[in-house]
Amino acid sequence: MKFYIIIFIVFLSFSSCNEKVVEDDLSIGEAHYLKNEKSIIADCYLGFDSENSKYFFYTILKNELGYRREKLLVREISNLKSSMQLDTINSSFYTLIADGDVLQSSYKLDTSANNFFVIDKYNEETGDVSGRFQLTMFLNKWYDWETQPEFDTIHFTQGQFETRINYLD
Repeated sequence: MKFYIIIFIVFLSFSSCNEKVVEDDLSIGEAHYLKNEKSIIADCYLGFDSENSKYFFYTILKNELGYRREKLLVREISNLKSSMQLDTINSSFYTLIADGDVLQSSYKLDTSANNFFVIDKYNEETGDVSGRFQLTMFLNKWYDWETQPEFDTIHFTQGQFETRINYLD
């Protein structure tokens, strides 16, 4: 019996380490923004969730080893018309540790701030999309982690992105 348990644990270890990250198959764009006045260049993705018939946008910032460290997410984008600005923004921000799959901190949108997410250009034939964003997030203090986050509030300003839509099943 112990042998089967050991085999099962080894199998789980190898399968989780070799798990392919979904974004490897996605069209990658680039986002430029200031995060509390610091210039950031990150990968960005724009996808369409056919199950919910909504678009979503996110940026991924990786460290020098390729591990994910930060993820900024805007969910439930209803359409992608040029000059479209979201009336309400469903957004969050996460910092990650270890090999990019352990949550360090979580942030929620400050709805009292001057937030926007705007689609400036959308080419229906190619799926190319570009836009701008500005978001203010505050620390979601529902956790008690050993590692403390760098900021209580994060201001994402002068955000710009260019990417292509990814249609997911």
